[in-house]
Amino acid sequence: MKRRYVIVGVGVRGINMFLRPLVQTYTDVAEVVGLCDTNPKRLEAANELVGTSLPVFTDFDEMMRKVDCDAVIVTSVDATHHRYIIGALEAGKDVITEKPMTIDDVRCRAILEAERSSTGRVIVTFNYRYAPYNTRIKELLQSGVIGRVHSVEFSWYLDTIHGADYFRRWHRRKENSGGLFVHKATHHFDLVNWWLEQKPVKVYATGRKNFYRPDRQERGERCSTCRYTNTCEFFFDLNADPVLRKLYVEAESEDGYYRDRCVFDPDIDIEDTMGAVVTYSGGTQLTYSLHAFSPFEGWRIAFNGSEGRLEAGVWETFYPSQARLLPDRKSVRRSMDPALAARGQMETLRADEIRIYPLYGGARIERVPRVKGGHGGGDERLLDMLFRGDVPDPLGHAAGSEDGAMSILTGVAANRSIETGRAVYVQDLLTGAETVRAGA
Repeated sequence: MKRRYVIVGVGVRGINMFLRPLVQTYTDVAEVVGLCDTNPKRLEAANELVGTSLPVFTDFDEMMRKVDCDAVIVTSVDATHHRYIIGALEAGKDVITEKPMTIDDVRCRAILEAERSSTGRVIVTFNYRYAPYNTRIKELLQSGVIGRVHSVEFSWYLDTIHGADYFRRWHRRKENSGGLFVHKATHHFDLVNWWLEQKPVKVYATGRKNFYRPDRQERGERCSTCRYTNTCEFFFDLNADPVLRKLYVEAESEDGYYRDRCVFDPDIDIEDTMGAVVTYSGGTQLTYSLHAFSPFEGWRIAFNGSEGRLEAGVWETFYPSQARLLPDRKSVRRSMDPALAARGQMETLRADEIRIYPLYGGARIERVPRVKGGHGGGDERLLDMLFRGDVPDPLGHAAGSEDGAMSILTGVAANRSIETGRAVYVQDLLTGAETVRAGA
């Protein structure tokens, strides 16, 4: 029997990650029976773009009364996730929610409490777990190839295509996204939690906005009305993409949401440069950093163990479709190879390397073939698990509400640490008993 789904939030992610695959690839096992969004024009656009005529609602409660569904898929603005997750759980429905599960400790506790009282269950879509490259790292760590892991060094780099986009969209305000320590780093903290099979205990963090600052004089309210469009390397042509134009430009009159706000707006309150030290339940220490204005896109990680060191990392390649949205080539992501970068070219990587260094000499390199698909091939594998189900999961790829809580609360603790200058204990956020501990 087909499972029936409703989707809340029909922006680009909701459409491309869930709606389109459900009505094109998973029709043998799934049926979409309703769409919900606060913007009626965006709902209309979603049906038009995908070629469906699904029932649409601007009121979630009305949809839940009128539509018989088995599960609710939540892809709305991060700060609203809890409303729909809790509403679905109270109706006894299962929930599939985009990361982050929510943006703060109060809402997190409310979700966990609602799930305890419900027959429904929460799944958090941590797609990076499913990427073959990340899966291989998990297998190697589990095999004990470097012994017990004592410390982790993890750096994530967002270039001036991807990184800048968080400063154009609703993510630019912590009240909407929790900042990049929650919205973006929830991916990264979850990977570390999953790789280590440990829980975060204590977080100390620093962060500030260094690059996307209002010091710049050449700025306007938004790209489409700015007088500096011919000179700004961050000019984003929203009208150049027919999908973005239909979902956002043509829907602006309903809610006043501008998808192309200036990245140097003084109203932005999220950091672009962050670092954290996290201690874990098994004694491991993570040193983490995130940079949102790098000349390249990707990440590096190293695990230091009792019997050696494992190094890994992935560098992203350029998406040609972005060229028409960012006409100034200065902002296009570039190769790590200096010669190719000088020519404005990208290398074609067929595999990513994992390097293993035994403690007393020698080394070996594993090459993991690159696969097509979003998030390192993780999106497609995640969707199969969600909608086809009944697949073996020996490595624990599937993530529930506890996984969602541990990842976001690491970021919430980091935000709190930036505010207070003190270390913050995750357990205190989980129980609502946050206090200033001696020596914290």
